Amino acid sequence: MKAVHFGAGNIGRGFIGYLLSKSGYDLTFVDISAELVGNLNRLGTYKVVSLGGEKKEETVGEIRAVGLNEEAGLNKAVEDADLITLSIGANHLKDTGKVLRDALQERRSRNPERPLDVIACENALFATDLLRESVEEGATEDFRNYLRKEVGFPNCAVDRIVPNTSVQKESPIDVAVEDFYEWDVESAKVKVNSRIQGVNYVENLAPYLKRKIFLLNGAHALISYAGYRKQYQFVHEAIRDPEILTAVREFHSEAARALHLEYGMGESDLKQYSEKLIARFQNPYLKDELTRVGRDPVRKLSNNDRLVSPLLMCEKHGVECGGILYAIASGFAYDFADDPKAVEIQKSIRENGIENAVQRFTGLEKSGKLVLGIAERYRQIIGKE
Repeated sequence: MKAVHFGAGNIGRGFIGYLLSKSGYDLTFVDISAELVGNLNRLGTYKVVSLGGEKKEETVGEIRAVGLNEEAGLNKAVEDADLITLSIGANHLKDTGKVLRDALQERRSRNPERPLDVIACENALFATDLLRESVEEGATEDFRNYLRKEVGFPNCAVDRIVPNTSVQKESPIDVAVEDFYEWDVESAKVKVNSRIQGVNYVENLAPYLKRKIFLLNGAHALISYAGYRKQYQFVHEAIRDPEILTAVREFHSEAARALHLEYGMGESDLKQYSEKLIARFQNPYLKDELTRVGRDPVRKLSNNDRLVSPLLMCEKHGVECGGILYAIASGFAYDFADDPKAVEIQKSIRENGIENAVQRFTGLEKSGKLVLGIAERYRQIIGKE
């Protein structure tokens, strides 16, 4: 079995590529960085260092890589693949979908009846659906029929913290990860790849996906933005602050209650998941920088992402949401000067006021109680009345 993974960054190497290699796939990475592609091809293997109670090392290889702009090499890799996965950042799915469409059209001309699966492994809700929309955009009906028949597009939920830690590495492509991972995949949409080691195949992905996006990614963002205001550097430092820990527990409690009411998820199970996450956040070996976790607040504050989505679910079910409002307000108070998206938000607040900025970036109704609640907490955070 052959797999192609778009995005040879830390997640690609330390999580998806790691599991695909353990599952016996012949693995090819695709990346835009010529330097990274060169290193992958030159070295051929890399180590994954797991950081938990003890340090463990595993070797991934033999692997190869091709540049995103190397059309012939990319087309050949896609032509021969049984599985295509991506971890490129949700913002890049649309553009990469166009590249993938061209490669799939070439594959169709050579292997018209060979099935494969395409899975977008991103911290976003139903990311594979977004990718598929881009692949199908402007396509002929014949090509759409080919995709429906031969290409599975299952959504997934992925969970592994892969920080930019300074752990000692033997080569430039070695990667350090936490010792926990979870990868949930929609079983009904899978064509051929139903036995990937470490994957949990589920009939209904939505509860797993939203549990992870809300309780992990949402709380992670809260820790980043609140911790930055208090001048912490790392997640494990910020979560030990009593005020931030209380805020995370409040956020978790509200989001978990909404998930229980929406999907019938067990409240005790959600509580255990929350406690496990908090323990993971406290892992000192990761040294996960707050500015890495909080980067691109424009995306993280958008209507269908980790902060506003649980807020809307709480509103739907009449759940108190003060903790989530505080988390969103903290995102608007995040003024890290080296993050262009944070700068964009601060410029909008200065020029148009906080209410207008909240409405613009969250898509919430400007005069509604949620926007007013966010604005009120924002002013409290930055010390204004």
